[in-house]
Amino acid sequence: MLGFVIGDHDMITGFRLVGIKGVEVSSADAARQALAKALGRRDLAIVVVSEEFSNQIRDDIDKARLDRNSPLIVEVPGSMGPSGETPLSNLISKTLGMRI
Repeated sequence: MLGFVIGDHDMITGFRLVGIKGVEVSSADAARQALAKALGRRDLAIVVVSEEFSNQIRDDIDKARLDRNSPLIVEVPGSMGPSGETPLSNLISKTLGMRI
């Protein structure tokens, strides 16, 4: 089972460093299409979506969570992260169980 990431360039690059592939998006439409393609794959266990885009495609994510058992859809702050929140590198380390 694999993971997949949907987010901005820096976020995708960070996840690629730990071996997780993804797609760089720059709009809600692109994020929506990437999520639909990811949900069509049977080999994915987890889909990580940048908070920036997850907020824009909330209805699609909520529908997928209600209709499906897998993959798990996780929302994380983007590469810049919201101010005052946990940095992305700490979230990745916590999620994967390894320090990056």
